[in-house]
Amino acid sequence: MSVFDGNEGTIVTVTAAAAVTHNYNECPDDSKPVFKGQFFGKNKLKDLIDDCGSEFIGIRIYNAMDANGEGGFVLVGVKADQNDLYDNIILADGPSCPPCCAPNSPLNN
Repeated sequence: MSVFDGNEGTIVTVTAAAAVTHNYNECPDDSKPVFKGQFFGKNKLKDLIDDCGSEFIGIRIYNAMDANGEGGFVLVGVKADQNDLYDNIILADGPSCPPCCAPNSPLNN
């Protein structure tokens, strides 16, 4: 079993993020991917937060689906006026659960 190192997740472009969220939104409900969760390392989350600067108030999480039909999330910083900070770092492609699940977590049952 591999271990997390805090660098999980990938910085993606707004174009790539828009493509995978669009894939998910256009997918019929009965065909949407099923997965339990996704992990993003603290270093990547810190990069996202730091890159957004003083406008950052929180993170919005969008459902996503890649070209292979695998589900995931896109994370983007958000301003107080509820607008996304999409010109800043956007994260996607963290390790999915399964297989990278916490076997003893009550959230995984």
